[in-house]
Amino acid sequence: MFYQHNFKYDNELIEKKHLVSFYNEDSKNNLRAAPKITYSHIFPGPFEKIRVYLAAQVFSESVSAGMLLFLNSSHLPDTSLPTINFIQNMDKLFDIFNSSRRPGLKQFNRPFKNTDSQISHLKFMENFFKTLQVFNKKTNVEVTNQMKFIRGWLISISGLFQLWESLKVTNTDESYVLYTSRINQDRLENLFGTFRTQHNGNNINPTPIQFIWSYKQNFCLNYFTHSDNANCIGDLDEILSKINTDPLNDENIKIIFHDKNPFQFKKNILAIDTPDYRNLSMPEKNAFIYVCGFLMKKCIEKHSCDICIQYAKSQNKLDESFLLCYFKAYENAEKTMFGNLMMPQHAFYNYIDELENIFINRFPHIAINKEVGIKLKLSMINVVFSHPCPLFSKDYLINYFIRFRIHAAIKFLNRNLISEKIKKNRKLCILNHL
Repeated sequence: MFYQHNFKYDNELIEKKHLVSFYNEDSKNNLRAAPKITYSHIFPGPFEKIRVYLAAQVFSESVSAGMLLFLNSSHLPDTSLPTINFIQNMDKLFDIFNSSRRPGLKQFNRPFKNTDSQISHLKFMENFFKTLQVFNKKTNVEVTNQMKFIRGWLISISGLFQLWESLKVTNTDESYVLYTSRINQDRLENLFGTFRTQHNGNNINPTPIQFIWSYKQNFCLNYFTHSDNANCIGDLDEILSKINTDPLNDENIKIIFHDKNPFQFKKNILAIDTPDYRNLSMPEKNAFIYVCGFLMKKCIEKHSCDICIQYAKSQNKLDESFLLCYFKAYENAEKTMFGNLMMPQHAFYNYIDELENIFINRFPHIAINKEVGIKLKLSMINVVFSHPCPLFSKDYLINYFIRFRIHAAIKFLNRNLISEKIKKNRKLCILNHL
């Protein structure tokens, strides 16, 4: 409903147009503030509108932090702040209703204990939905009474409070917690939804034999499918299995890449021999800083000592380069400015910026060749970088950076190609299924 109507709360408008503006600007950058957000998130089709995970990724800490960054860099107007606050509050609400045993730094995603912060946010959201006004975008007529989602959220919030009180009667232990992710019906609904479509497309009441047959078929078909969490990327596997054995054959290259150079990076205005990440635009600079922190975190996992930890967390002042990290940081026990995020010295950022320049200039020309990683590494190995710890592995950092950037480049290329294909053939697909 947020996409179809305008919301009004406390005399402030909550509008989708600010989210669209953020996506349009962020999607132009090589390193994005919200990399998971795609065209389907912003302009969902009829089937995508019912996918809860897409909504959860839109109403996320990453999107709200990215929008706050764009607001502070004047890429979004001041009127976007109510929309940003709405996304932040919905993210916390989703976390409360999806808490699990998995440890995490997100405060509201931890197991439900009816703490003061959880009660306070649930009460705030309860009041939010009670006073929320919804207006039709085209006619500007109020349609609040027609919105079923408001009543749904109010019932869910009230139900959670009542469920907790009921459970605490028999579970008086102070350590008792509730994993709210276990009390939704998504898993069963998805499973039975596939069973219903197995027989004649709409079998509402399958017989026991049909149920068992559907279960066996779904298990066999889905057990060996590619997992998003697997080590290998599942892209182009069908194409690669059908082309000839010679990978450098011109015809094969044309099958995989219609264009000679499909990777169209936004070129850095800086020369490779004079890198300086501080000359990037403010949103790109912040996304770059965040990625550098991720790379440093991986290096710390490889080798950790007092010298490395001190180097990785050397930034303690807030400037415009660190706003995204500041907005995304979760509060830690020490209550530091950037939480547990890695914020290394400026020399590390300059070093990664130089590697990024080399990648942008080299990768599009060698992407279809053999031993791409080795060729990129040979171009990067002589870049000067000095770390105070003698056990810090520069070789590991280069290897991880190359793997990370190749994966990101191919991932976003495939995403763009799929989006273009869907938009181009949408009418044809509709006609074929009439």
